[in-house]
Amino acid sequence: MNYDGNKARREENIRIGVTIALVSLLMLLLSVAGTIRNSKEVQNKDKPLKKTELSQIQEKNIPPETAVTEMADTGISLTAANREFLEGLGGRLKDGDLEGAARLVEANGDSIAEFPCMYSEGMLRREIKDGTGIVFLKPTVVFYGDFKNGMPEGTVSAISVLSLEEGKRYDYSYGSWKNGKMNGNGECGYRYYDGVTQDITVKTSKNGMFQDDLMQGDITYSSTNRQGETAVWQFQTKDGVIVLNDRWIKETDAKGAVIYKLLANGEKDHAYALSERAIGEDRWRNLISFSQMEGGGTSQ
Repeated sequence: MNYDGNKARREENIRIGVTIALVSLLMLLLSVAGTIRNSKEVQNKDKPLKKTELSQIQEKNIPPETAVTEMADTGISLTAANREFLEGLGGRLKDGDLEGAARLVEANGDSIAEFPCMYSEGMLRREIKDGTGIVFLKPTVVFYGDFKNGMPEGTVSAISVLSLEEGKRYDYSYGSWKNGKMNGNGECGYRYYDGVTQDITVKTSKNGMFQDDLMQGDITYSSTNRQGETAVWQFQTKDGVIVLNDRWIKETDAKGAVIYKLLANGEKDHAYALSERAIGEDRWRNLISFSQMEGGGTSQ
């Protein structure tokens, strides 16, 4: 009997020892697995972001959770009427129909509320991109053509629509532009297109070469009155100022003020007259400046 009891106790001790060994082995395995997992998390945490992520998040210096939203928000929402207006305006400016463009701007210009902005490829954006499009500096100051680095560069036309006491008028400039100014061959002037009741000059044109918005060399100037009569003059300028020669007639009026006159080409009845002060002013220039800070528009 004692032999059997001792045998049972030995078997029980063996079972307890095996159980303790198995529990210890399991705990060791769990500890090793936790160490490996923590090591991987640390490695992933220290792993550098991809270049694309850096360019979109770190270089923009904005929180990652808002980076995509902020970069994508570059367009201005358009109604169907806005889009129809912009497409029609682009078509008229492309075709050289400046009066038609001016009438559209007069009727719809208030629908554009953020400046400067550019309409290109079916989108209205807050930034001026490289390429061809329509740029608004004000509700009534519009540029159309090629742009680079946020400025007119290449072939560009511009209109500034005005509502004056004499009537409705648009000033215009078109030709070659470089670095945001007219450089090369071009033309500028104004047209009264509606509401004129007085005998005034309703249309003018200054055609020639420009350098940084100022006319240089030989230019042709024309003026049309309300009856449709047009007179044409040709003379020279330097840095926007008239260069006098023997074709200019110097006279003195009844008050003793000096007046310079130039007869129109082939005519004796039409003379272009300027005061001594006006003859020395740089008034022969691009009428519509491109300035995002000041909003652009007609130079006074």
